[in-house]
Amino acid sequence: MQMSFRLFGPRRRKNQQELAGRAAEVIVHVLFDVGLDRFMAGTMLLDRDFRLRFYAVPPPSSPALLASVALHELEEARVFRARVLGAGIDAPTLAVHARIMADGVMRELRARSPALRALPALRRG
Repeated sequence: MQMSFRLFGPRRRKNQQELAGRAAEVIVHVLFDVGLDRFMAGTMLLDRDFRLRFYAVPPPSSPALLASVALHELEEARVFRARVLGAGIDAPTLAVHARIMADGVMRELRARSPALRALPALRRG
C-alpha cells in the first residue's frame, strides 16, 4: 500500500529551506570523504530534480543541470577554509560553518537558476 502511494500519490514540492539544509549535509559529508582541499576545489551542482551534487572535477555539461557554483569562488570559502583548518574538522565547528557555507552556495545557485528562485522559500501547510 505504501509503495502504491509513493508511486501514484501526490509528491511534496521541495522548497529553498530544505535545499539549504541538504546543501549543509552534502558539505559535511563531502568534507569527511575527500578532505578540505579537494572540497574547496570542487563544484556544487543543482539538477532539474532539485538535487544537489558535488563534483571534485569540472562537471560535464548537461541539459539536466540548472546551475553550478565553483566553491572556491564563494566569499564564504576563505573564512570556511581558515576556520575549519584552525579548529580541525570537528562536529561543532563544522555544523556552524557548514550552514554559513550552505547559505553562500544557495545564494549563488539562486542567482544562477530562475527555477530555484521560483520555489517557495519555506514549506507550506
